[in-house]
Amino acid sequence: MKTAETSSSTWSRVFRQGVILAALMFSSLGCYLLVLRWRGHDARFITWTPLDEWIPFQPAWVWVYMLPYAIAPVIIGLLSPGTFRWFVRSALVTVFVTLIVFIAVPTQTGTRPKSDLAPGLTAWIYNEMVKIDEPPANAAPSLHVSLTCLVALALLRDFPRYWLWTIGGVGLVWLSTLFTRQHHLIDVGAGAGLAVVIALAMVRIAPQQQITDPPP
Repeated sequence: MKTAETSSSTWSRVFRQGVILAALMFSSLGCYLLVLRWRGHDARFITWTPLDEWIPFQPAWVWVYMLPYAIAPVIIGLLSPGTFRWFVRSALVTVFVTLIVFIAVPTQTGTRPKSDLAPGLTAWIYNEMVKIDEPPANAAPSLHVSLTCLVALALLRDFPRYWLWTIGGVGLVWLSTLFTRQHHLIDVGAGAGLAVVIALAMVRIAPQQQITDPPP
């Protein structure tokens, strides 16, 4: 049976990990926007392909697209210490590599369709998101996809019994990047591929004892 001291220590760790993750998220967002303003207008490639024409434009999915910003700190706070350390290292390397790609090979998405959302909160959130991501650059690899992929891998490690919820939730987030025209199929594939490669590399590089803590 857990003691009050153990429970207090656990909640303290959950809170600390959540705060660290929130700080990393917004720091990464700041770096992303700096590169966007610097290189966004110098795009060499448009990542749209004819296959993307088959994907419906659903701007109301902006709620799903923005959801990771709200719940990721809570989810990451629940990870075991070893998995948390692995996640942070993998995420930092992923962000660094992605920003280098954005600088070296600027890419943009295709022209966004005009939103048909009725005036209201959803339309306001969508329009503000579009304004922030102007120009529509930093397309491939999708950092949104890469980081949510790492979240999924971390959750699958610590909470394997909830694999269906994990894969389903992350899958919806990836769909939202396509439905809102924030990204195209190439961006999603590149983002997921980069995350998997870095995740596997970090498992090999990190000392084994740092990723073998028992799940919470």
